Amino acid sequence: MKKIIIAIAIMLNISLCGCISAGEIYGKISDLFKKPEKYEWRTMVNLKDEFKWIDILNPDIAKNVSVPIIVREKTKYLHISIEVNFSNPLSSDIQFLSQGNLNLTILTPSEEINREYCTTTKSRSYQEYFYFEKPLPGEWDIILKLVGCGEYKIFVEAFVS
Repeated sequence: MKKIIIAIAIMLNISLCGCISAGEIYGKISDLFKKPEKYEWRTMVNLKDEFKWIDILNPDIAKNVSVPIIVREKTKYLHISIEVNFSNPLSSDIQFLSQGNLNLTILTPSEEINREYCTTTKSRSYQEYFYFEKPLPGEWDIILKLVGCGEYKIFVEAFVS
């Protein structure tokens, strides 16, 4: 009821003034009755898997993971989280000989993001977090190439209407 009274008051005021066209009046009044867009976080990918000893022996046929993502219009934010834990092929409890290699590629409609990681003289765990504000709509692709033994997790969420 309150919106109707405001709309009538705007029309009367404008018609008496004569400074705004009928199209602008219609636009302003229709904006009053539109529902505001509701945004929420939606999980797009929640993937967890292992890579085994066979991926150590032949790096050419190492674990290749490709995760396609479709980013829609009206997506405000996109979060991509990558976690990789390399382990010893004999026993995952022993940190000694936890050797591994990671090639990470994120293909967006406008660019290609690349990261490489090797556990030599570094931690056996790799974590990377990507944050995109107003991501371009279209097909995105997350590609992991893993050499070694261990497990990985890919988590993607979007703030969409």
